[in-house]
Amino acid sequence: MNLNIVKYKYVYLIISGSLMLIAIISLLIWGLQFGIDFTGGTDLIYKTTGTEASLVSNYLSTNYKGSSITNIATGTYQVQTEPLSEKTITALESTLTKNFKLKKPEQVTTIGPSIGVELQHVAIYSVIMVILGIIFYITYSFRAVPKPANSFAFGGAAIIAMIHDVLIVFGAFSILGHFFNAPVDSLFVTAVLTVMGFSVHDTIVVFDRIRENLIKKRSNDFSYVINFSLMQTLNRSLNTSFTVILVLVALFLVGGITIRWFVIALLIGVTAGTYSSIFVASQLLVIYAEHKKL
Repeated sequence: MNLNIVKYKYVYLIISGSLMLIAIISLLIWGLQFGIDFTGGTDLIYKTTGTEASLVSNYLSTNYKGSSITNIATGTYQVQTEPLSEKTITALESTLTKNFKLKKPEQVTTIGPSIGVELQHVAIYSVIMVILGIIFYITYSFRAVPKPANSFAFGGAAIIAMIHDVLIVFGAFSILGHFFNAPVDSLFVTAVLTVMGFSVHDTIVVFDRIRENLIKKRSNDFSYVINFSLMQTLNRSLNTSFTVILVLVALFLVGGITIRWFVIALLIGVTAGTYSSIFVASQLLVIYAEHKKL
C-alpha cells in the first residue's frame, strides 16, 4: 500500500495548529492546577471509610484553606491542606482521632512555599536543558544530510514537533485541572520529560530513514523521498506506540489513583508524539524544501 501522506500536509498542520491554539487559550483562561510539590502544603495519608471521608472533607473545608481529600485506594485517603506547622499537624491529628475515630496518619509530608518555588525552577531548568541537548544532538547527527534539507531544518522541525506534543499535554491538563482537579506536580514534570524523549526518538527514526533515502535515491523530488520514507517507517511507529499505549492503559486500570494522572499525561503525550513525528515534523521538512525552491 502506497499512500500519499505528504499530499495533505497542510490539513495535518491545521489540525495540529487548532489543537495548539485550544491548548494556549485554555492555559490563558484556566492556567494549571499546581499540586503541593510546587505551591507548598501538607499531605497526610489516612485509613478511613467512605462515610468518615465525607465528614473529614467537610471539616477540612471549613477549617483549613485549600484543603481536599482524595480516595487513593480502598479505604485509604489523601488529605491535602495549606502548609501546616508541626503543632498544627499534631492538633489536626488529635481532632481527627477524637472526632472521627481515625488512626494516626500513615504518612505526613509538608512542603514549604519556598521549596515549592525552588522545585518549579528546577523543573523549568530541566526542560530547558533537555531542549538544548536535543537541538545540539539533532543538529550534530544530521550535519551531513543531503540538500535541499540541512541539519538546522531537521533540528528545527523536531523541536517544533516536540513543542507541539508538550503544549498539547499542558493544554489537556489545563482543561482536566479545571474540570477534574488534575494536579501538575513532580510526576507531571516526569511525564513531560518522558514525552519529550519519546517524541524526539520517534521523530529521529523517521528522519534517519529520510536521510538514508536522500543519499540512496538522489531524487530531485524531495516530497517523494519524504513520503517513501514515511511509508517505510509507518508500521514501525504505529506498532511501537500501540504497545506503549497498551502498557499505559494497563497501568491506568490497575496502577491505582496515585499514578493515574501521570499515566494520563503519558497517554496524551505518546499519542501526540506519534502523530507529530509523521504528520508534523516530516511535513515541515517538505514545506521548508518547497520554500527554498521559490
